[in-house]
Amino acid sequence: MKTSIILIAALLFNTTLLMAEPLSELVKGINPWILVGLEIILVSGFFIHTWLKELNKACSIDFGYLNIFVFKAPEK
Repeated sequence: MKTSIILIAALLFNTTLLMAEPLSELVKGINPWILVGLEIILVSGFFIHTWLKELNKACSIDFGYLNIFVFKAPEK
């Protein structure tokens, strides 16, 4: 989780730098709102992925050695 927070902070910091005045001259052709929108999509995708992973762990059913439907091929 610490690495994820560091990555999210790096994304936010990177976009903030791109919106700064001196660096905006270098990337004049790129609309910063496109980068902000992309960042929002990435962060929301991260949280959805984390939520679904935890939901999958909570809902996983382990049947162990329960063999209800065991079909053996007829011997020839």
